[in-house]
Amino acid sequence: MYLKYFGLTERPFSIAPDPHYLYMSARHKEAMAHLSYGLSQGGCFIVLTGEVGTGKTTLCRNLLTDLPDNVDVSLILNANINEQELLQTICDELKIDYDSDSSQKQLLDKINSHLLATFADNRHTVLIIDEAQLLSRNVLESIRLLTNLETTKSKLLQIILIGQPELNDLLSRNDLRQLAQRVTARYHLGPLERSEIDDYVNFRLGVAGCKQPLFSRQALNKLHSLSDGIPRKINVLADHALLSTYSKTQSMVDSKNVKQSAQEVFISSESAGGSLLTKVNRWWALAAALVMLNIGLWWWFAGGQSADESLLAQQPVQAGEVAPIDAAENTAITELTIGEDAAADNGDEALADGDLPAEESADADNVTDDPVGDSDALTTILRSDDIVPGSVVVSEELLDESADDGIPNIPVAELGPPTPKYDPDTEFGRVLETSADITGRTAALRNLGSAWDVELPETLIRSACQELEGQGVVCLGVSNWRQMLRFNRPTILVLEQREQLHRVILFNVEGEQAQVLVGDNVHTVSVSELQARWARKALTFWRPGYIGNEFLQQGLSSSAVPRVRGHLNKALTQVNMPILHELESTEFDLDVAQRTFALQTRFGIVADGKIGNETYLLMNELVAPDTTPVLQRRIP
Repeated sequence: MYLKYFGLTERPFSIAPDPHYLYMSARHKEAMAHLSYGLSQGGCFIVLTGEVGTGKTTLCRNLLTDLPDNVDVSLILNANINEQELLQTICDELKIDYDSDSSQKQLLDKINSHLLATFADNRHTVLIIDEAQLLSRNVLESIRLLTNLETTKSKLLQIILIGQPELNDLLSRNDLRQLAQRVTARYHLGPLERSEIDDYVNFRLGVAGCKQPLFSRQALNKLHSLSDGIPRKINVLADHALLSTYSKTQSMVDSKNVKQSAQEVFISSESAGGSLLTKVNRWWALAAALVMLNIGLWWWFAGGQSADESLLAQQPVQAGEVAPIDAAENTAITELTIGEDAAADNGDEALADGDLPAEESADADNVTDDPVGDSDALTTILRSDDIVPGSVVVSEELLDESADDGIPNIPVAELGPPTPKYDPDTEFGRVLETSADITGRTAALRNLGSAWDVELPETLIRSACQELEGQGVVCLGVSNWRQMLRFNRPTILVLEQREQLHRVILFNVEGEQAQVLVGDNVHTVSVSELQARWARKALTFWRPGYIGNEFLQQGLSSSAVPRVRGHLNKALTQVNMPILHELESTEFDLDVAQRTFALQTRFGIVADGKIGNETYLLMNELVAPDTTPVLQRRIP
């Protein structure tokens, strides 16, 4: 239903165990390593456990696709079977003929003969049992006996047991210690960490053909907290959140949509048994309140009040005691307490109305990583004159691996999915090896500056980006290839050749081929090789011009809005799209947000209806195409 709306080719959050959608988190990589090691070492038993929905079955499917051609697999998905059915299922999977009335011994003999024959042909057999926590004690004992099928040097059958944590409890039983002692590799697959949620969601969106993030940062936070990091829960929740966002014709999923979806698809403690408990507690609280009220009334009419007042009037307040509070003060304190509690309860909802986009959003370049709940404080931060565009992710020192200024020099490999290892013996690799004297940081900055008709002084008193900003040019950091294409500006890439870093200027991209400047020499190289060699965050420039670079979104009012309205109209006119009719208003209203969203969607940049660096870059390119250096022309 929502696929075409979001530009998807298929549902990105299906719960089917499709190996194409397997996100290899650190834990999944470790689990795969344990499975591969156990198989390569010829061990008897390999045990993989994990909570429901952590991706055990998907990992198993991925393992099957990576097995060599000489491996035969018997996969049992229904573990709720007896000993006879176990042996029959193995025979069915391995295509072993047997009579329906064959005894267990006869079935076992046929399996043994088949394994010996395949072993003689240099073939190996693996038995994989999913949901193994359902296996009975007798079936597990039969499985152990299968491992007795062996030659003098190796086992004829390797067994992988996959199940929930209860499987570990089952194997720890004293009467199954013989089986437990034969386990050669064991791994427990845990849930995803919060730091992995962004990559997980965007990875699945990318596989489904999405070209930009669809979940705001607050939506991702809520997604993790409501799912506990369980991939299957994330998938169910994210799928319903996309549907909810589509039904509201919004461009991005916010935390409200995620929370609403959770109420629809999850049985929470409030909607199930917890609701009964809550009601019981409320009745007890009401009963206690009535009892206390009766005692108080009795005390009042019995003269207790006057006695207390007389006692308080005669005795001074001692240190450590609480002074009496009059009614007005008590009312004020009560109102303050209730107000604080309400603010704490509704803080997330208030923030959801102004959800910030995901990490790669154009607008995220102008804000800090920590979300701000107060809208006035957020506006103040966004309008602060002290903010340097791109300062969150940018410093030209990022190009220098020796810099130590507190800003991490993050390898690109840590910013997203791993890239394939490059071939050091290519023609371009040999060019880099002989160009160390012209691929330094300062040379690259000067070369890129010349594309913008700016020059760095011979002696830099301030940082290069500060010097360039004085000439109207701003630095921007680039984390990945997709973001670089959206920025669409010549970029300084830090490439690796035999553990040495070289800085080149990427100035043109056409399909799978790119042109780079190494010193003053132009070289053509494949996009795949550049991606494989990319080793550090990249750097690009842009010129904000007279419209500035103030971050703007619906609901904000600023003197910069009229200039932005005019600039947006010029960009829309260049591509024959509907324009704004009101240009003098200082309000960033719904009309501006809708026109912005339409332009963003047209050119495949982050579509959030807000104007940040990425949208400014696009508008500048459309308005002044002849004076704006770009990687590729995007004007239709």
